[in-house]
Amino acid sequence: MDDRSGRMEVMLFSDALDKYAELLEKDKIVVVSGQVSFDDFNGGLKMSAREVLDLGSAREKFTRGLSISLLEQQIDERFYQRFMEILTPHKAGTVPVNIYYQRSDARAKLTLGTEWRVTPNDTLLEELQQLLGKDQVELEFN
Repeated sequence: MDDRSGRMEVMLFSDALDKYAELLEKDKIVVVSGQVSFDDFNGGLKMSAREVLDLGSAREKFTRGLSISLLEQQIDERFYQRFMEILTPHKAGTVPVNIYYQRSDARAKLTLGTEWRVTPNDTLLEELQQLLGKDQVELEFN
């Protein structure tokens, strides 16, 4: 594996290779977890992979919440309808949606109910960023 800042040899035993073969493509971003050890042969590090995840699966597994910063002046008569249209196709996920609402005299954190948990894919993030602004939509990680 190579992330342009370093290179590491990653070994997958036959059962792991069979399980994750479809994820292993040239230039595809993956998240690998496993046991890292010193490689006496080449003097670097090597890893025995236990799990390989594509970016979407890793995002869902490690994301603690979807953070949305919302200012009072952003809410107009169409906001709620558009917000629900964006979230609805991504419902039934595992990631809670946290809304950080702010107005001139108060601020609050609102966590949407479990039925509004989402799968935080690129489409959802891009549509929310278009609605609210790029700096107002973030993923919270463990």
